[in-house]
Amino acid sequence: MKKKLPFALFMLITISVFTTACKKKPADEPTSPSNCGTKYEVMLGESGPINENASATYENGQLKSISSGSSNFSIEYATDKAVLSASGVPFYQIDIVNKLATRSTDLKSQTEERMSYDGNRNLIKIEAYQNNSLTDTKILTYSNGNLASLTQTYPDAPAVKRFTTYSYLSEIASKADNDTRHLIFGPLDFYTPLFLTGSTSRNLLSGSLYTYTAENFRTDLTKTYTYTRNSSGIITKIVEDSHTVTVSNGVQTQNERLKRTIFINSTCN
Repeated sequence: MKKKLPFALFMLITISVFTTACKKKPADEPTSPSNCGTKYEVMLGESGPINENASATYENGQLKSISSGSSNFSIEYATDKAVLSASGVPFYQIDIVNKLATRSTDLKSQTEERMSYDGNRNLIKIEAYQNNSLTDTKILTYSNGNLASLTQTYPDAPAVKRFTTYSYLSEIASKADNDTRHLIFGPLDFYTPLFLTGSTSRNLLSGSLYTYTAENFRTDLTKTYTYTRNSSGIITKIVEDSHTVTVSNGVQTQNERLKRTIFINSTCN
């Protein structure tokens, strides 16, 4: 899996297991807010020093730049592609068909991701390739306008499986909420802009259950989310509680609870 925002460093063990959900919408409805910016700060627990920070800016409904740690990327758009560059050097190219990202290519290596959609513009499959050889496949399913599950498998390791199910609040997610979820938890890397990945989420994510299995090894990772809003009703803080249990050959080797806090300062609502 390619690089994500620094928040991905907090994800346990192996994989970013969260993603955007979806609902039907017109093909030309922009997902990202226009001409605004969002800053993210992350810390362990609910008090203490900030461990990570990043920011994103938008122009005309399009993700325009991303800064995370020492990485600073800008994005230029054309009808059939988008190119993400750092200091003027192209790093990633996103192929666009019918206003949907269909392939993301790392220009510095022989890796790429290929995306497929259903008739409702829901992202339903992501295939990763290295030197034109399939390395893993993600299958996404939907229910009630939200992502229901994500399954990741590997052709060279049929015994390995990563499976995630999702739960949601009754609250409807805003466009800024969707962009936050995409940048931090998405199955595609942050340089694939949300508005190019089809339909967007309907409800706020309340939690998930991620299971990793490999022969006699199993890890269950449960996550729940609590949101804090300001006086205008805008989400300014997300607290993530996680519980990881690992069993290897019938013996429990891990039982760990963690809390992380994400502060959000956005003009995109």
